[in-house]
Amino acid sequence: MVNKTVDQLETEIIDLKIRLKRVEDFIREMPSSIDYITDPTDDELVGEAIEVIKQYDAVSTSLLQRRLSIGYARAEKLMNILESKGTVGPADGSSKPREVYHDKKEK
Repeated sequence: MVNKTVDQLETEIIDLKIRLKRVEDFIREMPSSIDYITDPTDDELVGEAIEVIKQYDAVSTSLLQRRLSIGYARAEKLMNILESKGTVGPADGSSKPREVYHDKKEK
């Protein structure tokens, strides 16, 4: 192995360059973290959540969980989205329902 010829070494270098090119191409095609960042107000259930809460004067995360058959984390995310849209009031303690802001025309 110590006595490799120049041709053998050149062949190894070419093989290594080919491998390096493949790795570089693979890395270039990998999605970056920015590809996974979505709009925090983007949730396909926002419309359904609004329809649910229209029926109440106050709503809780657990109500959304039950009505939409979703987990706590997603229900909490929806509540935060609804708060940012001005549809529900801010959280007032961990277990208290939030006030629903109804449009004047709806009443």
